[in-house]
Amino acid sequence: MSMNKEAYRLANEIQTDLLADGDCLMGSPREQEMEIKRYEMAVLNKIHQEKAAVRKRYGKMTAAACAAVVLFAGTAVYGGEVHAALKQITWSIENALGLSQDLADYRDVIRTSVSDKGFVVTLQEAVVSEEKLTVNYTVQREDGEPMSQYYTPMERLYVDGEQVVGGGGGSADFLDEEQTVLGVEMGYYIPGFDLSLEHEFRIAIGELGYQDGIKGNWDFAFSADGASLMADTRQISIDREFTLPDGVIITLEELTMNELEQRISFTTSGSTRYLIQVMAKDSEGHQVEFGLRRSDEKSGYLSNEEIIYDGRIEEQADSVTMTLNVVKLPEESGQISDDYEKVGESFELNLQS
Repeated sequence: MSMNKEAYRLANEIQTDLLADGDCLMGSPREQEMEIKRYEMAVLNKIHQEKAAVRKRYGKMTAAACAAVVLFAGTAVYGGEVHAALKQITWSIENALGLSQDLADYRDVIRTSVSDKGFVVTLQEAVVSEEKLTVNYTVQREDGEPMSQYYTPMERLYVDGEQVVGGGGGSADFLDEEQTVLGVEMGYYIPGFDLSLEHEFRIAIGELGYQDGIKGNWDFAFSADGASLMADTRQISIDREFTLPDGVIITLEELTMNELEQRISFTTSGSTRYLIQVMAKDSEGHQVEFGLRRSDEKSGYLSNEEIIYDGRIEEQADSVTMTLNVVKLPEESGQISDDYEKVGESFELNLQS
């Protein structure tokens, strides 16, 4: 599991049983997985609370991103029952991710709802890309009443009947001022599968909420593939090697860009306590930050953190200048310094060759 620097800093501010006295996680693998998930969502929700005021400053962007969110009171049928208090929702995955790009050619519209224990979960849409499934949910109470907390799903993912434990991450926010509709986007990492081919996906949600969660069963099954998106993904070789201050060698392998995301993949000679970052400025004058999204002792990738604010490397750009920066993770405290150090020399990457 990897954390960005902000999540790492906030980790020490959240009190959970997971951190009590530094004890190791106990119980079955499933219980351990659920406890880690609760902790991750606690961190994500803490980030949401701290960033709420910042997001309001992007009023024009937010209004545009939410333009396709349609909420209206009405009658819905779930499992043969009528729930007049529920709001019907049209909420696309690009809006959930805050993207200005149109994913219509790549997303699977599902909009299947399951009701249990007084809550209705709707799996809205899904997009399959390389080693990743991205989905967006909405969560509501059957009686239409406001929710007192973020009832984020705690789930298991199956691909062709095989449980996948590759990890993932996401975010959650209420879609209305009354806090009756919770929107959740999640990205699940799926190593070891050729996702250009069609697969059977099953998402089994067993609990809603990371504190005093609601236990129940909200299961979804669908078929999807990432062939179209992967075919439209640009791949630009980087092949640049850098030596970190602790002697670990990082090789930036490839820049990939599509409508969903922009990534820099890398390999590493071993584990390191240095958090890596790449600053990139294209020939059109746009500067973006690539932050660490996933890593192990051999490989990982960084993702364009500013793509949700329409900050992406432009398709028509001729080149991009990249700079690798690092900051050392603290030994004890969760507070990470913002004093990044440049590693090696900046380099220019030709995008049109």
